[in-house]
Amino acid sequence: MTLGKLWAGRAYGTNTGNVFVKLNGDDEALTGTLHLNEPGVGLVVYSIQGAFDGHQLTLTGEPQTQIEGVAFGQLSATASLDARGELNGEWSTSIGSAGTFILFPHDQAQDIEADSGKFPDQLHTARHQFGAVAIDREQITTLAGEIQRDFKRSQVVVTVVAGTEQSRFLSDFKTTEFNADRAAIIRLFVQEPEGNGVNRVVQVEFGPQVNTAMSQGGEESWVLGTLEKLKRSIRPLERTYTTNFKKMGFGINQLLFIGAIVFLPSLGSFLDRTILMVGVLAIIYGVIWLHNRYLPFAAIYLGQKPKGILERLAPSVISWLIAVTAGLAATLLGAYLQGLFPALSIGQ
Repeated sequence: MTLGKLWAGRAYGTNTGNVFVKLNGDDEALTGTLHLNEPGVGLVVYSIQGAFDGHQLTLTGEPQTQIEGVAFGQLSATASLDARGELNGEWSTSIGSAGTFILFPHDQAQDIEADSGKFPDQLHTARHQFGAVAIDREQITTLAGEIQRDFKRSQVVVTVVAGTEQSRFLSDFKTTEFNADRAAIIRLFVQEPEGNGVNRVVQVEFGPQVNTAMSQGGEESWVLGTLEKLKRSIRPLERTYTTNFKKMGFGINQLLFIGAIVFLPSLGSFLDRTILMVGVLAIIYGVIWLHNRYLPFAAIYLGQKPKGILERLAPSVISWLIAVTAGLAATLLGAYLQGLFPALSIGQ
């Protein structure tokens, strides 16, 4: 997909003011006009040309406006496309003025509903949290393509965090070569005007702390229906770890803690009860650390996922091995505190 043609925003720095940009032509050979309305100076128009490589926009411009007593230099500007489809960058001129700017997309189809002046009674938001996820580049592209089908006037932006953060349109992401084999975070984002004063928004994010999908808009049926489609697409990507039994809503850590509380009355002294709780909490911490270290909450491959049976089963096997070891350790600790191992008791 090509860069949008209509942009509006604001410039900051030695010169400030509202900015409107109209572009024409292909991404590799853009032409157009830039209008800057600077307080105290007035409207200044630049004739611009540049190129967009799928991530960065580069522009140069010549002033077309002449104001007595005011000098305008040749303009140079660069901007990067962020995860929300906005352009953020820096500008400078040949006379030394410089600053930053932000531009927002303003391309809209002409077939917006006739009742566009009617605002919705409520903004609806639906969100779902997923468990551990494993996803590769082909599955990312497929998921983003499914989202794109619901948005005819906007482009899905794919953000990849792998050492550095890069945001690209879906069409550019498909052809981009990454140096890293895996990413820490993947984020899919798209929004477009709904026609009633609000935007429809979809965002999906996979990362080390949270795997989530969100839809937002003025129509509740669309918001809920879109989220259900996302859930059906993402659930096959989930992994089953013993830290979270999805259907029952709890995991091995909760079982260990509840078991310790149930076992407390069988211990005769306060010291033994303290040792039990400290020991179980240490085991729970160990389970969490091992899962975070060896079983990432989001395994994101920028190539293909491992295809072998061993590679597919290994995470679940490791998770169950950790759980069994933790349960055995807690059981042995409880048995020791009850005196079932007299040979190991202090002073024996």
